[in-house]
Amino acid sequence: MKKRQTTERKVYSHLKDALLARKIAPGTQLVEQIISQKMAVSRTPIRHALKRLEAEGLVQIIPNRGAFVVHPTREEIISFFELRKEIEFLTVKYGLPKVRKSDIPKLYSFLEEEQETYRQKDLLKYVELNKQFHLFLAEVSGNKFLIRYMDEMLTQSNVYLFLFDVFYHVEPGENVRFREHEEMVKAIENRDQQTLLELIDLHMKHSFDDLRLEESGYSSLESVLEE
Repeated sequence: MKKRQTTERKVYSHLKDALLARKIAPGTQLVEQIISQKMAVSRTPIRHALKRLEAEGLVQIIPNRGAFVVHPTREEIISFFELRKEIEFLTVKYGLPKVRKSDIPKLYSFLEEEQETYRQKDLLKYVELNKQFHLFLAEVSGNKFLIRYMDEMLTQSNVYLFLFDVFYHVEPGENVRFREHEEMVKAIENRDQQTLLELIDLHMKHSFDDLRLEESGYSSLESVLEE
């Protein structure tokens, strides 16, 4: 059992690292036979690894067809950001009035850590911090339903960040998204609801615009597994 778990972790890590590094194109079929041959592992740990990636939203397993890197349409992503904006607006409505002065240093700490993720080019850490940042007002609201829905939206948003975001191409000093986060923190600190809503609206637009949906330069599954 332990050996299978170790092998599963190896397959999972190799595939996920390749996806985060944008080496495998969205829509690519992750063929079990190819993975098995290239990594010299059996099918069982491969299937468990693919199920883990499916649970994270990075892979879609289609019965009788196989596992594929998710490939959301442009229309799907637009619909997502439209709905996410509305839920973020709700977090402002219910969360902003409950923000305490003692909460503000936490937000500035997020900003400092976010800058470091850009310097280190640490996408995983950035995605984690970004989720915590955008979940802040929902959590402060104390509304368990709002927290749940916002958490689900941010989990889905992470998939788009992993697959399409410009994170690796942006330098800290050129980061518009970071500056928007700074302005959002100031608006929260000042309890300026109208400015915060306007910033969120702009932030959602820029977040969508930052997705490179037509990215090229991907590698084949075979070549990725040979690395």
